Amino acid sequence: MQEAKYILTARAGISSKVVRTLRLTNQLSAKLYGQVGIAQYLAYKRARSSPYQGKVDPDLTAAFAAHAVLARNNPVLAPSLVDTKLYYEVQAFGGSNAVRDASAELGVGIGIQIVTAGALDRGLEVSYYRPGYPDSLARDNEYVFTPEQIGAPRDFLLYPQYANGTTFVYPVKKIPGLTKPYLTAAYKFGTPEFEAENTKVLALGGNYSATRTPYETDTARFWLGAVSGSGGQGSAGVTGMIQNISIALLPDTYSPEDQAKFFARLGTSFYDAIVAVWYVKFKVPRWRPITAIQKYYNASWTPLLGTPQHPEYPSAHQGIFGGGWSVLVRELKGNPNYTFIVKSDWPNIPDRTYTSLDDAANEAGASRIFAGAHWEQANRDAFAIGKAVGEYIYDNIDTYVYGSQDRIAW
Repeated sequence: MQEAKYILTARAGISSKVVRTLRLTNQLSAKLYGQVGIAQYLAYKRARSSPYQGKVDPDLTAAFAAHAVLARNNPVLAPSLVDTKLYYEVQAFGGSNAVRDASAELGVGIGIQIVTAGALDRGLEVSYYRPGYPDSLARDNEYVFTPEQIGAPRDFLLYPQYANGTTFVYPVKKIPGLTKPYLTAAYKFGTPEFEAENTKVLALGGNYSATRTPYETDTARFWLGAVSGSGGQGSAGVTGMIQNISIALLPDTYSPEDQAKFFARLGTSFYDAIVAVWYVKFKVPRWRPITAIQKYYNASWTPLLGTPQHPEYPSAHQGIFGGGWSVLVRELKGNPNYTFIVKSDWPNIPDRTYTSLDDAANEAGASRIFAGAHWEQANRDAFAIGKAVGEYIYDNIDTYVYGSQDRIAW
Protein backbone atom coordinates (compact mmCIF):
# COMPACT_ATOMS: atom_id res chain seq x y z
CA MET A 1 0.00 0.00 0.00
CA GLN A 2 1.39 3.36 -0.93
CA GLU A 3 2.10 5.93 1.80
CA ALA A 4 -0.59 8.34 0.54
CA LYS A 5 -3.21 5.66 0.92
CA TYR A 6 -1.89 4.62 4.31
CA ILE A 7 -2.40 8.04 5.90
CA LEU A 8 -6.20 8.01 5.78
CA THR A 9 -6.77 4.28 6.02
CA ALA A 10 -4.69 4.13 9.18
CA ARG A 11 -6.97 6.73 10.78
CA ALA A 12 -9.98 4.73 9.58
CA GLY A 13 -8.44 1.77 11.36
CA ILE A 14 -8.22 3.75 14.60
CA SER A 15 -11.91 4.62 14.30
CA SER A 16 -12.76 0.94 13.84
CA LYS A 17 -10.69 0.04 16.90
CA VAL A 18 -12.59 2.60 18.94
CA VAL A 19 -15.91 1.17 17.73
CA ARG A 20 -14.83 -2.39 18.48
CA THR A 21 -13.32 -1.58 21.88
CA LEU A 22 -16.48 0.22 23.01
CA ARG A 23 -18.72 -2.37 21.32
CA LEU A 24 -20.72 0.35 19.64
CA THR A 25 -23.86 -0.57 17.72
CA ASN A 26 -24.10 0.16 14.01
CA GLN A 27 -26.16 3.23 14.78
CA LEU A 28 -23.52 4.75 17.06
CA SER A 29 -20.60 3.73 14.86
CA ALA A 30 -22.34 5.29 11.84
CA LYS A 31 -22.38 8.63 13.61
CA LEU A 32 -18.73 8.33 14.68
CA TYR A 33 -17.53 7.40 11.19
CA GLY A 34 -19.53 10.32 9.82
CA GLN A 35 -18.00 12.80 12.26
CA VAL A 36 -14.43 11.64 11.68
CA GLY A 37 -14.91 11.54 7.91
CA ILE A 38 -16.39 15.02 7.57
CA ALA A 39 -13.84 16.50 10.01
CA GLN A 40 -10.92 15.22 7.93
CA TYR A 41 -12.45 16.43 4.69
CA LEU A 42 -13.19 19.91 6.05
CA ALA A 43 -9.64 20.04 7.39
CA TYR A 44 -8.15 19.40 3.95
CA LYS A 45 -10.47 21.91 2.31
CA ARG A 46 -9.71 24.69 4.76
CA ALA A 47 -6.00 23.94 4.91
CA ARG A 48 -5.79 24.48 1.15
CA SER A 49 -7.88 27.65 1.15
CA SER A 50 -6.24 31.04 0.74
CA PRO A 51 -6.16 32.13 4.41
CA TYR A 52 -4.21 29.00 5.43
CA GLN A 53 -2.31 27.88 2.33
CA GLY A 54 1.40 27.64 3.12
CA LYS A 55 0.78 28.29 6.83
CA VAL A 56 -0.52 24.85 7.79
CA ASP A 57 0.16 21.28 6.71
CA PRO A 58 -3.04 19.70 5.27
CA ASP A 59 -2.21 16.14 6.40
CA LEU A 60 -1.38 17.26 9.92
CA THR A 61 -4.46 19.49 10.09
CA ALA A 62 -6.64 16.50 9.17
CA ALA A 63 -4.86 14.38 11.79
CA PHE A 64 -5.63 16.93 14.51
CA ALA A 65 -9.25 17.20 13.33
CA ALA A 66 -9.77 13.42 13.44
CA HIS A 67 -8.09 13.22 16.85
CA ALA A 68 -10.26 16.03 18.21
CA VAL A 69 -13.40 14.11 17.24
CA LEU A 70 -12.24 10.73 18.53
CA ALA A 71 -10.75 12.00 21.79
CA ARG A 72 -13.74 14.14 22.70
CA ASN A 73 -16.21 11.39 21.90
CA ASN A 74 -14.19 8.72 23.69
CA PRO A 75 -11.87 10.30 26.29
CA VAL A 76 -11.33 7.00 28.09
CA LEU A 77 -9.52 5.66 25.00
CA ALA A 78 -7.54 8.80 24.20
CA PRO A 79 -4.31 8.01 26.07
CA SER A 80 -3.97 4.40 24.97
CA LEU A 81 -5.31 4.43 21.45
CA VAL A 82 -6.17 7.81 19.94
CA ASP A 83 -3.29 9.91 21.29
CA THR A 84 -0.62 7.44 20.23
CA LYS A 85 -1.58 7.66 16.55
CA LEU A 86 -1.49 11.47 16.61
CA TYR A 87 1.84 11.48 18.46
CA TYR A 88 3.52 9.45 15.73
CA GLU A 89 2.03 11.63 12.99
CA VAL A 90 3.41 14.73 14.69
CA GLN A 91 6.78 13.03 15.16
CA ALA A 92 6.92 12.17 11.46
CA PHE A 93 6.09 15.73 10.45
CA GLY A 94 9.18 17.46 9.10
CA GLY A 95 8.03 21.06 9.19
CA SER A 96 8.48 23.90 11.65
CA ASN A 97 6.86 24.19 15.06
CA ALA A 98 4.97 27.22 13.79
CA VAL A 99 3.33 25.18 11.02
CA ARG A 100 2.69 22.33 13.44
CA ASP A 101 0.98 24.60 15.93
CA ALA A 102 -1.06 26.40 13.27
CA SER A 103 -2.16 23.03 11.91
CA ALA A 104 -3.18 21.95 15.39
CA GLU A 105 -5.18 25.11 15.99
CA LEU A 106 -7.08 24.77 12.73
CA GLY A 107 -7.61 21.02 12.95
CA VAL A 108 -8.72 20.97 16.59
CA GLY A 109 -11.10 23.85 15.90
CA ILE A 110 -12.73 21.90 13.08
CA GLY A 111 -13.01 18.78 15.24
CA ILE A 112 -14.62 20.74 18.07
CA GLN A 113 -17.07 22.27 15.58
CA ILE A 114 -18.15 18.77 14.52
CA VAL A 115 -18.38 17.42 18.07
CA THR A 116 -20.37 20.47 19.18
CA ALA A 117 -22.83 19.97 16.35
CA GLY A 118 -23.04 16.32 17.39
CA ALA A 119 -23.86 17.27 20.96
CA LEU A 120 -26.82 19.26 19.61
CA ASP A 121 -28.03 16.35 17.45
CA ARG A 122 -31.74 15.83 18.15
CA GLY A 123 -31.04 12.13 17.91
CA LEU A 124 -29.73 12.47 21.48
CA GLU A 125 -32.95 13.88 22.90
CA VAL A 126 -35.25 11.78 25.05
CA SER A 127 -38.06 10.04 23.17
CA TYR A 128 -41.30 9.27 24.97
CA TYR A 129 -42.46 6.74 22.40
CA ARG A 130 -43.20 3.26 23.69
CA PRO A 131 -45.31 0.60 22.02
CA GLY A 132 -48.64 -0.06 23.66
CA TYR A 133 -47.59 -3.22 25.50
CA PRO A 134 -49.53 -5.19 26.66
CA ASP A 135 -52.82 -3.77 25.34
CA SER A 136 -51.68 -3.60 21.71
CA LEU A 137 -50.39 -7.17 21.67
CA ALA A 138 -53.45 -8.28 19.70
CA ARG A 139 -53.08 -5.61 17.00
CA ASP A 140 -51.80 -7.22 13.84
CA ASN A 141 -48.90 -5.58 11.98
CA GLU A 142 -48.06 -3.15 14.84
CA TYR A 143 -44.81 -3.23 16.81
CA VAL A 144 -44.76 -4.45 20.39
CA PHE A 145 -41.91 -5.41 22.69
CA THR A 146 -40.75 -8.85 21.62
CA PRO A 147 -40.60 -11.93 23.88
CA GLU A 148 -36.81 -12.09 23.63
CA GLN A 149 -34.31 -9.38 22.80
CA ILE A 150 -30.54 -8.91 22.69
CA GLY A 151 -29.42 -8.87 26.32
CA ALA A 152 -32.02 -6.33 27.43
CA PRO A 153 -35.27 -6.21 29.41
CA ARG A 154 -38.44 -6.79 27.47
CA ASP A 155 -39.52 -3.18 27.84
CA PHE A 156 -36.30 -1.75 26.39
CA LEU A 157 -36.40 0.21 23.13
CA LEU A 158 -33.26 1.04 21.11
CA TYR A 159 -32.76 4.64 19.97
CA PRO A 160 -36.32 5.77 19.15
CA GLN A 161 -34.93 9.33 19.23
CA TYR A 162 -32.85 8.65 16.12
CA ALA A 163 -36.05 9.26 14.15
CA ASN A 164 -35.44 12.94 14.98
CA GLY A 165 -31.72 12.78 14.22
CA THR A 166 -29.74 15.62 12.70
CA THR A 167 -28.22 14.52 9.40
CA PHE A 168 -24.81 15.49 8.05
CA VAL A 169 -25.59 16.19 4.38
CA TYR A 170 -29.00 14.81 3.38
CA PRO A 171 -31.44 17.52 4.54
CA VAL A 172 -33.96 16.35 7.12
CA LYS A 173 -36.63 18.38 5.32
CA LYS A 174 -36.29 15.97 2.38
CA ILE A 175 -36.82 12.83 4.48
CA PRO A 176 -40.65 12.94 4.58
CA GLY A 177 -40.76 13.16 0.78
CA LEU A 178 -38.16 10.43 0.31
CA THR A 179 -39.88 8.03 2.69
CA LYS A 180 -43.54 8.75 1.83
CA PRO A 181 -43.90 5.73 -0.52
CA TYR A 182 -42.65 3.44 2.23
CA LEU A 183 -45.08 4.54 4.93
CA THR A 184 -47.84 2.37 3.43
CA ALA A 185 -45.69 -0.19 1.62
CA ALA A 186 -45.17 -2.89 4.27
CA TYR A 187 -47.08 -6.06 3.49
CA LYS A 188 -50.01 -6.70 5.83
CA PHE A 189 -50.74 -9.93 7.61
CA GLY A 190 -52.95 -12.21 5.54
CA THR A 191 -51.95 -10.87 2.12
CA PRO A 192 -50.31 -13.28 -0.35
CA GLU A 193 -47.12 -11.17 -0.29
CA PHE A 194 -46.87 -11.38 3.49
CA GLU A 195 -47.55 -15.11 3.52
CA ALA A 196 -44.85 -15.76 0.91
CA GLU A 197 -42.22 -13.79 2.82
CA ASN A 198 -43.25 -15.19 6.17
CA THR A 199 -43.02 -18.76 4.89
CA LYS A 200 -39.39 -18.06 4.06
CA VAL A 201 -38.60 -16.69 7.53
CA LEU A 202 -40.40 -19.62 9.16
CA ALA A 203 -38.30 -22.08 7.18
CA LEU A 204 -34.92 -20.32 7.27
CA GLY A 205 -34.89 -17.94 10.22
CA GLY A 206 -35.71 -20.13 13.19
CA ASN A 207 -33.32 -21.22 15.90
CA TYR A 208 -34.02 -24.77 14.72
CA SER A 209 -34.29 -25.06 10.95
CA ALA A 210 -34.35 -28.23 8.89
CA THR A 211 -33.70 -26.38 5.63
CA ARG A 212 -31.12 -23.69 6.45
CA THR A 213 -27.63 -24.78 5.40
CA PRO A 214 -24.54 -24.41 7.60
CA TYR A 215 -23.30 -21.70 5.22
CA GLU A 216 -26.56 -19.78 5.67
CA THR A 217 -26.33 -20.13 9.44
CA ASP A 218 -22.83 -18.68 9.31
CA THR A 219 -24.09 -15.95 6.97
CA ALA A 220 -26.50 -14.68 9.63
CA ARG A 221 -23.62 -14.33 12.07
CA PHE A 222 -21.00 -13.22 9.56
CA TRP A 223 -22.84 -10.05 8.53
CA LEU A 224 -24.02 -9.21 12.03
CA GLY A 225 -20.48 -8.05 12.78
CA ALA A 226 -19.76 -6.75 16.26
CA VAL A 227 -23.26 -5.63 17.27
CA SER A 228 -23.49 -8.44 19.80
CA GLY A 229 -20.05 -7.67 21.20
CA SER A 230 -18.39 -10.70 19.63
CA GLY A 231 -14.64 -10.52 19.19
CA GLY A 232 -12.18 -11.66 16.58
CA GLN A 233 -10.57 -10.30 13.46
CA GLY A 234 -12.13 -7.91 10.99
CA SER A 235 -14.13 -4.77 11.43
CA ALA A 236 -16.70 -3.42 13.85
CA GLY A 237 -20.27 -3.97 12.70
CA VAL A 238 -21.61 -3.69 9.18
CA THR A 239 -20.41 -0.06 9.04
CA GLY A 240 -16.84 -1.16 9.64
CA MET A 241 -17.17 -4.06 7.22
CA ILE A 242 -18.24 -1.71 4.42
CA GLN A 243 -15.44 0.67 5.36
CA ASN A 244 -12.89 -2.15 5.12
CA ILE A 245 -14.26 -3.26 1.75
CA SER A 246 -13.82 0.32 0.57
CA ILE A 247 -10.24 0.48 1.81
CA ALA A 248 -9.43 -2.66 -0.14
CA LEU A 249 -10.94 -1.31 -3.36
CA LEU A 250 -9.83 2.33 -3.36
CA PRO A 251 -7.04 2.95 -5.89
CA ASP A 252 -3.54 3.27 -4.43
CA THR A 253 -3.13 6.40 -6.51
CA TYR A 254 -5.64 8.37 -4.44
CA SER A 255 -4.21 11.39 -2.67
CA PRO A 256 -5.00 11.85 1.04
CA GLU A 257 -7.49 14.56 0.08
CA ASP A 258 -9.21 12.19 -2.38
CA GLN A 259 -9.49 9.63 0.39
CA ALA A 260 -10.77 12.21 2.86
CA LYS A 261 -13.57 13.18 0.48
CA PHE A 262 -14.49 9.55 -0.03
CA PHE A 263 -14.55 8.70 3.68
CA ALA A 264 -16.63 11.82 4.34
CA ARG A 265 -19.17 10.61 1.80
CA LEU A 266 -19.11 7.07 3.16
CA GLY A 267 -19.40 7.89 6.86
CA THR A 268 -22.11 10.50 6.42
CA SER A 269 -24.09 8.13 4.19
CA PHE A 270 -24.17 5.59 7.03
CA TYR A 271 -25.66 7.99 9.54
CA ASP A 272 -27.97 9.93 7.24
CA ALA A 273 -29.42 6.64 5.97
CA ILE A 274 -30.00 5.55 9.57
CA VAL A 275 -31.99 8.72 10.30
CA ALA A 276 -34.16 8.22 7.20
CA VAL A 277 -34.76 4.56 8.03
CA TRP A 278 -35.56 5.38 11.66
CA TYR A 279 -38.10 7.96 10.55
CA VAL A 280 -40.06 5.20 8.81
CA LYS A 281 -39.56 2.73 11.66
CA PHE A 282 -41.21 5.02 14.18
CA LYS A 283 -43.69 6.69 11.85
CA VAL A 284 -45.30 3.31 11.12
CA PRO A 285 -43.80 0.88 13.69
CA ARG A 286 -44.18 -2.68 12.40
CA TRP A 287 -44.16 -5.92 14.36
CA ARG A 288 -41.22 -8.30 14.25
CA PRO A 289 -41.36 -11.84 12.78
CA ILE A 290 -41.26 -13.41 16.23
CA THR A 291 -44.45 -11.57 17.22
CA ALA A 292 -46.40 -12.57 14.11
CA ILE A 293 -45.09 -16.12 14.00
CA GLN A 294 -45.69 -16.92 17.66
CA LYS A 295 -49.20 -15.48 17.47
CA TYR A 296 -50.41 -17.20 14.30
CA TYR A 297 -48.02 -19.91 13.13
CA ASN A 298 -45.90 -21.51 15.85
CA ALA A 299 -46.10 -20.41 19.49
CA SER A 300 -42.70 -21.93 20.31
CA TRP A 301 -40.76 -20.47 17.34
CA THR A 302 -37.69 -18.38 18.15
CA PRO A 303 -35.25 -16.72 15.75
CA LEU A 304 -31.70 -17.89 15.20
CA LEU A 305 -30.29 -14.62 16.59
CA GLY A 306 -31.69 -12.15 19.08
CA THR A 307 -34.31 -9.71 17.84
CA PRO A 308 -33.16 -6.07 17.74
CA GLN A 309 -35.05 -3.76 20.09
CA HIS A 310 -36.82 -1.57 17.52
CA PRO A 311 -39.52 -1.95 14.84
CA GLU A 312 -38.89 -4.30 11.93
CA TYR A 313 -39.52 -2.14 8.87
CA PRO A 314 -37.32 -1.03 7.20
CA SER A 315 -34.05 -2.81 8.07
CA ALA A 316 -31.39 -0.62 9.68
CA HIS A 317 -28.71 -3.05 8.58
CA GLN A 318 -29.63 -2.76 4.91
CA GLY A 319 -30.25 0.98 5.09
CA ILE A 320 -26.63 1.37 6.15
CA PHE A 321 -25.51 -1.04 3.46
CA GLY A 322 -27.50 0.78 0.78
CA GLY A 323 -25.92 4.11 1.72
CA GLY A 324 -22.39 2.76 1.77
CA TRP A 325 -22.86 0.62 -1.34
CA SER A 326 -24.11 3.56 -3.42
CA VAL A 327 -21.16 5.76 -2.41
CA LEU A 328 -18.60 3.05 -3.11
CA VAL A 329 -20.08 2.04 -6.48
CA ARG A 330 -20.19 5.68 -7.55
CA GLU A 331 -16.55 6.03 -6.53
CA LEU A 332 -15.73 2.98 -8.65
CA LYS A 333 -17.33 4.60 -11.72
CA GLY A 334 -20.50 2.53 -11.49
CA ASN A 335 -18.73 -0.84 -11.72
CA PRO A 336 -19.61 -3.17 -8.81
CA ASN A 337 -17.61 -6.11 -10.16
CA TYR A 338 -14.43 -6.33 -8.10
CA THR A 339 -12.92 -9.21 -6.16
CA PHE A 340 -12.42 -8.56 -2.46
CA ILE A 341 -12.19 -10.34 0.89
CA VAL A 342 -14.44 -9.58 3.86
CA LYS A 343 -13.66 -10.35 7.50
CA SER A 344 -16.24 -10.61 10.24
CA ASP A 345 -15.99 -9.97 13.96
CA TRP A 346 -17.94 -13.14 14.67
CA PRO A 347 -15.48 -15.74 16.02
CA ASN A 348 -14.45 -18.80 14.05
CA ILE A 349 -16.09 -17.90 10.76
CA PRO A 350 -13.63 -17.86 7.84
CA ASP A 351 -13.11 -14.80 5.67
CA ARG A 352 -15.27 -14.68 2.56
CA THR A 353 -14.33 -13.73 -0.99
CA TYR A 354 -16.76 -11.94 -3.29
CA THR A 355 -16.49 -10.99 -6.94
CA SER A 356 -19.20 -8.33 -6.87
CA LEU A 357 -20.44 -5.68 -4.47
CA ASP A 358 -23.95 -6.67 -5.54
CA ASP A 359 -23.36 -10.23 -4.32
CA ALA A 360 -22.12 -8.98 -0.95
CA ALA A 361 -25.09 -6.64 -0.57
CA ASN A 362 -27.57 -9.39 -1.45
CA GLU A 363 -25.99 -11.81 0.98
CA ALA A 364 -25.98 -9.19 3.74
CA GLY A 365 -29.71 -8.74 3.17
CA ALA A 366 -30.34 -12.48 3.20
CA SER A 367 -28.44 -12.70 6.48
CA ARG A 368 -31.26 -10.83 8.24
CA ILE A 369 -33.76 -13.44 7.03
CA PHE A 370 -31.51 -16.29 8.17
CA ALA A 371 -31.23 -14.51 11.54
CA GLY A 372 -35.03 -14.42 11.85
CA ALA A 373 -35.02 -10.64 12.33
CA HIS A 374 -36.62 -9.38 9.10
CA TRP A 375 -38.92 -10.17 6.24
CA GLU A 376 -37.42 -9.68 2.79
CA GLN A 377 -39.32 -6.47 1.98
CA ALA A 378 -37.72 -4.66 4.93
CA ASN A 379 -34.28 -5.40 3.51
CA ARG A 380 -35.16 -4.40 -0.05
CA ASP A 381 -36.89 -1.14 0.83
CA ALA A 382 -34.24 -0.11 3.38
CA PHE A 383 -31.52 -0.64 0.78
CA ALA A 384 -33.44 1.61 -1.62
CA ILE A 385 -33.76 4.34 1.02
CA GLY A 386 -30.07 4.11 1.89
CA LYS A 387 -29.09 4.14 -1.77
CA ALA A 388 -31.10 7.31 -2.41
CA VAL A 389 -29.45 9.00 0.57
CA GLY A 390 -25.99 7.89 -0.54
CA GLU A 391 -26.53 9.10 -4.09
CA TYR A 392 -27.52 12.53 -2.82
CA ILE A 393 -24.54 12.71 -0.49
CA TYR A 394 -22.12 11.71 -3.23
CA ASP A 395 -23.26 14.66 -5.32
CA ASN A 396 -23.67 17.16 -2.47
CA ILE A 397 -20.91 16.43 0.05
CA ASP A 398 -19.91 20.11 0.03
CA THR A 399 -23.37 21.20 1.22
CA TYR A 400 -22.64 20.25 4.81
CA VAL A 401 -25.69 20.97 7.02
CA TYR A 402 -24.84 19.18 10.30
CA GLY A 403 -26.02 21.23 13.25
CA SER A 404 -27.85 23.88 11.21
CA GLN A 405 -31.24 22.36 10.38
CA ASP A 406 -34.76 22.67 11.71
CA ARG A 407 -36.47 19.71 13.35
CA ILE A 408 -37.81 17.05 10.99
CA ALA A 409 -41.52 17.37 10.19
CA TRP A 410 -43.80 14.67 11.60
